Amino acid sequence: MKHMIKGTIVGVIVVLLIALVILPVLSFSFAGIILLAMIFSVIFIGVGYLTQDRKSITHKHAKIGGVIFGLSLAYLVFGSIASSGIFRSEVKYDMLEVEEVVFDETIPNVDMDNLIIWDESDAIRFGEKLITEKDPSLGSMYTISKDYGTLSVIQGKPYWLFPLEHSGFFKYMKNESIPGYIKVNATTGDATFVDKEFTIAPSAYFSDDLKRAVYAKYKDIALTDYSFEEDENGHPQWVITAYTHKAGLSTSNVIGVVIVDPATKAVDFYAKGEEPSWVDRVSSMEIFKEHLDDWGRYANGWWNPSDTGKLKNTDGIGYVFKDGNLFFYSGITSYGGDEATTGFLIYNPRTGQAQYNRISGSTEQKAMGLMEELVQNAGYTAKYPYLININGEATYLSTLKGNSGNVVGYALASVKNYRAVAWGKSLRDAQMEYNRILIAEGGMTNTISDQYDSLEKVTGVVSRVGSVRDGYYLVKLTGNDILYLVSADQYPLIVLTEPDDQVTISFLKTEETEQIDAMNFTNQSIE
Repeated sequence: MKHMIKGTIVGVIVVLLIALVILPVLSFSFAGIILLAMIFSVIFIGVGYLTQDRKSITHKHAKIGGVIFGLSLAYLVFGSIASSGIFRSEVKYDMLEVEEVVFDETIPNVDMDNLIIWDESDAIRFGEKLITEKDPSLGSMYTISKDYGTLSVIQGKPYWLFPLEHSGFFKYMKNESIPGYIKVNATTGDATFVDKEFTIAPSAYFSDDLKRAVYAKYKDIALTDYSFEEDENGHPQWVITAYTHKAGLSTSNVIGVVIVDPATKAVDFYAKGEEPSWVDRVSSMEIFKEHLDDWGRYANGWWNPSDTGKLKNTDGIGYVFKDGNLFFYSGITSYGGDEATTGFLIYNPRTGQAQYNRISGSTEQKAMGLMEELVQNAGYTAKYPYLININGEATYLSTLKGNSGNVVGYALASVKNYRAVAWGKSLRDAQMEYNRILIAEGGMTNTISDQYDSLEKVTGVVSRVGSVRDGYYLVKLTGNDILYLVSADQYPLIVLTEPDDQVTISFLKTEETEQIDAMNFTNQSIE
């Protein structure tokens, strides 16, 4: 009995030490607690071998330890099999709530003032530059967190948020608190350092460690996607997806979020649907991908050797900015593995609901290749695109980067029409060229046709002409109140145009009455 007590004590101590390191979810829906039981059984038997003779251990310690180990192993093996798609394909398929919709009705026309232009790597670069300019000494004590950067919506605009992190244990011991975080406008690239001191962070230690602070209160739920967001009062908050398993030991089921105030150290759980309105995502991108994979794989059950009706994502997940909210999206293609999509899935990370838009066309990777072909002589590369809606036309938008990593232009590519690809040094140039190609290709959708009856021309005498920023000129014709915006890069003659010159301007007929983009410009007075 004395040896069994020793084995129990040593086993419990070792298991507790391991648990303090790995922070397992204390729920039988996860493998962590079962693995700890198996480790305990091995240590229990080992202590017996070390403290008494082999004959005695065979009848006592080995029997008890073997039973614990065997039951734990059986639980893992049978639990994993019972949780697999063989038996639970219907549950896995139903985890994604999908509604089939029409693209141009669910994705509003692109808001050119709030596009997500700058990606995460750009935002980090802007943040590092800002820190250097603000206080060079900050760089020796803190680093920008590249693992916990979060794309968030603040006052209706997309921002990248990056908390600062301690550079190491001794820097933490010296400072304990973190002075603030980086906030980068994803549209303009403007970076701001927010002076909000806090202590809870992934790089902190002891009770200030983010994961340990949450684990101290919630040990029976799994956590993922540690997002850094701002609340409605402009205070930083950690927002963490909380989930359990729906089918035994698998199939993530989001149940809410845990919100940690890094300044006050308050830790609170909010059930799904009860989270504060400022929270941008309850579900994580990883869980969305898991549910998306299962939805496409088990459309016709587990036994489907011919892959009938099977779908998969196009090896990438992006963002859609819609109605002041961020959505995840992914192209959907068949299991044949070609470069064409069968549609798109737009996913609301707050509600977990998805909308399936059936649109046949190019994948994101194919579109990036088409964009790079336009600028192959310059050697520019296209970043992973965002899905936008330009007057009913499903369109990929990508920034083009040079060898230095700086943005040198923008590219647009139609999802449905492989030939409708355009680029420009400015976003406006790219959009004007893209509209022109759509018209030339006859690729206008019904929605566009409703707004644009035709490409019209106006000929007249210039009364006023003046330059505006970014190489654009405004032209006013005699007896015409509309101002026509002309790009100097596309139509160099605009630079030489003067009052009294006779010009012809082509444009898309719209309801706009003040300013219209010129689709073509000629000056008959210049020979």
